[in-house]
Amino acid sequence: MKKADSKEVGRLIASECLSVRVRRLGRVITRIYDAALAKHGVSAAQLNLLAAIAAGDGARPGDLTRLLDLEKSTLSRDLKRMERLGWVRSGAAPARRGQLVTLTPAGARLLIDVRPAWQEAQAAAQAELGEKSFAQLRAALPSPLGRAGPR
Repeated sequence: MKKADSKEVGRLIASECLSVRVRRLGRVITRIYDAALAKHGVSAAQLNLLAAIAAGDGARPGDLTRLLDLEKSTLSRDLKRMERLGWVRSGAAPARRGQLVTLTPAGARLLIDVRPAWQEAQAAAQAELGEKSFAQLRAALPSPLGRAGPR
């Protein structure tokens, strides 16, 4: 058997690796959403957090890291920034179960106000991917929130 050279292995990985493609897809889609949301001063990552918090009428940070598959440090940094912007607040959770993050009235308003921009981004993402691929991705990666929300 011929020993593969690095160029051959590099071409194989670059052309076949699912991770390469998914990471690239993530960057393309994030750019679409970030561009649509920019006029509201919110990023796609922040919108995901706001939505998860709102869907569950508040959430514990540990629940958010699991639901959105985030690193603790990433979540902590994002929540601190969102607190400074006045979109979320942290307080004691009921029954002494750690912290609970909730939307402030400004955060709730932002989530409502951003809906048309989010819909624009959804449509742009669907146009970029094609209707069939868009539907397949949604089916393959169901919402981490399901029908209920975090809790």
